[in-house]
Amino acid sequence: MEVEILYALKQGSESAFEAIFRKYNAKIYHFVAASLYNKDLAEDITQNVFLSVWEHRSGIIPEKNFQAYLYTIAKNLVFKETEKMILAFRYEEHVNNTTLGEIDLSTEEQIFTDSLEDMIFRLIGKLPKARREIFLLSFMENLNNKEISEKLSISEKNVGMQIRRSRDYIRKYLKDYIAFLLF
Repeated sequence: MEVEILYALKQGSESAFEAIFRKYNAKIYHFVAASLYNKDLAEDITQNVFLSVWEHRSGIIPEKNFQAYLYTIAKNLVFKETEKMILAFRYEEHVNNTTLGEIDLSTEEQIFTDSLEDMIFRLIGKLPKARREIFLLSFMENLNNKEISEKLSISEKNVGMQIRRSRDYIRKYLKDYIAFLLF
């Protein structure tokens, strides 16, 4: 039955799109909300998932797992949003810590800094979902272990362990990456 709806969607049927939207909207929203802990942002990203489906409907392969397709779009949009949030946080932190008399970074230093930030974002993106979620709550929202524990209903000990593992993982790969960039 869903395959027929997907073929109709592929042909531009608005009623087929509405049927798909009704079926998957809540699932995608809850997935995104669980990843970002921001209801307004989750609504926006969910809308963007379905906007992407509509815009790329001609490429849909009805015989493939459509739900996996939707979750992949959602995951990618969450990742992009997380990157934006990290950049905004780092920029704000940099502005708050910069005095007017400081000299701008040289081009070489800026390239190094940009490369390093890019690598950090990639490494964070490779963390397992639960570990990434804990790490971002600590790193982005500056929540302490107890606050994260209460928010996610897991033990403080587990939170601390996951943050340590995330930092160890990032440090391990950054050590080699920095050595590569410096030489």
